[in-house]
Amino acid sequence: MFQAPQISVLGRDPAGRTHRINGNSFQQNAITTINGFQYVAYYTEKSRAPTSTCLVNLARRAVNLEIESPSFGIWETIVFEDYEQVVDDGHNTISIGVCRGDGMIHLAFDHHCDELRFRTTHLDDQDGNQWSVSKFSKTQNHVQGLEPSDFTMEVSYPRFVNVGDDLILTYRIGQAGQGSDVLYRYSAVTHEYTFLGQYLTGTTNSPYINGLDHRLEKLHVSWCYRNFVSFPKATSPDAHKQQAGPNGPGNNFDLNYAYSEDQGNTWKSPGGQIMATIETGRVFTEENSIMPETKEMRVFDIPMGSGILNQEAQVADWDGGFWVLNREKINGVEHWILYRRKPSAEWTKVVVKHSSGPTEIGSRAKVCVDRRSNVYLVLPGNFDDSLCILQARKDQEYRSLKPVWIGDGYDGEPLIDVHLLEVSDVLSVFTRTAGATKEVVVLNFLLE
Repeated sequence: MFQAPQISVLGRDPAGRTHRINGNSFQQNAITTINGFQYVAYYTEKSRAPTSTCLVNLARRAVNLEIESPSFGIWETIVFEDYEQVVDDGHNTISIGVCRGDGMIHLAFDHHCDELRFRTTHLDDQDGNQWSVSKFSKTQNHVQGLEPSDFTMEVSYPRFVNVGDDLILTYRIGQAGQGSDVLYRYSAVTHEYTFLGQYLTGTTNSPYINGLDHRLEKLHVSWCYRNFVSFPKATSPDAHKQQAGPNGPGNNFDLNYAYSEDQGNTWKSPGGQIMATIETGRVFTEENSIMPETKEMRVFDIPMGSGILNQEAQVADWDGGFWVLNREKINGVEHWILYRRKPSAEWTKVVVKHSSGPTEIGSRAKVCVDRRSNVYLVLPGNFDDSLCILQARKDQEYRSLKPVWIGDGYDGEPLIDVHLLEVSDVLSVFTRTAGATKEVVVLNFLLE
């Protein structure tokens, strides 16, 4: 069993809101460790009347990995008071990307079918000893190297992925049930973004990705689709932004998978067949994107109404394997399900035996791997305020999942510092506490 974690309290979670805005599964990343610092992005409340107004916070602390047990410095936090987040929408989270090659910090925030909201550190201000708002640009509606006219007004779910010294940005364009996913690559050499293309396309449906992971020179993506149901004519123009409705999780279906061996230009099916070559600057056609009718991408046929949730969790291990965590109904009861693609390309599927299962739309979980390819499931309680970590060991051929820590008093969807886990034996979890007054916290577990 793990020892009790070291707990850092970063700030008070915004109150007076219906929807959680810190700690949602599609934040990639809310917590990350790059070039000797751990970073965490989150909202705090500025005011509650007449509406709840939130501010973007970015905290960092130094990490010393040169010793047997990593040590952490004191948190330094900056608050961006020049931008106010006012919409009570759980989609409008913050994602952070830090480029290894040039040290630039990229923030994307407050999106649900909105124009791009983006800020970065200044290229000529890379003094690691200084931590202040002055290091960052103002909020922009475009990225370096591209113009505002290059961007849609319907951005959702921005994610950053480190690929060597460079950085990849992906997000959804379009609306729930009728959206697609695009890719950009940021170069540490030119310090600019290049639009790669639209690699996943929805047609009367949307692909919802569980993540985008880079490991052993491969990009991995898995996703379900969600069918679109037309809204009544009298519906508000913002109906597609509602948190529930006809275009909800009940329309999710199938588990699909693709990978790229050239940083996102060419995408292959689970069987290794080239299915899309998006090519930088190429005009979108059905031949250079993965389309919903491309059945070669499907690894499990899961009908609508089966209880799967969009944007749950995935991870690539260090042996060429790939894991997806989700949920399905079995005899009408929801269970956590762990899907695995072995290095041989064979897929398996097991029911996670755990005392507390999920609900159909309850808090989503995370799956991650350590440096030895041991697998961890971080499961939030869907019926209570528990948080549980299960481990499957590689040296036991992943035969069983055993609890290594159980705690109470947490509320939210846990997020993992995957980059810290790549270079240390520390599992760092970002989440919220439960109760009337919620706190944003980081839990550090030393792996046994």
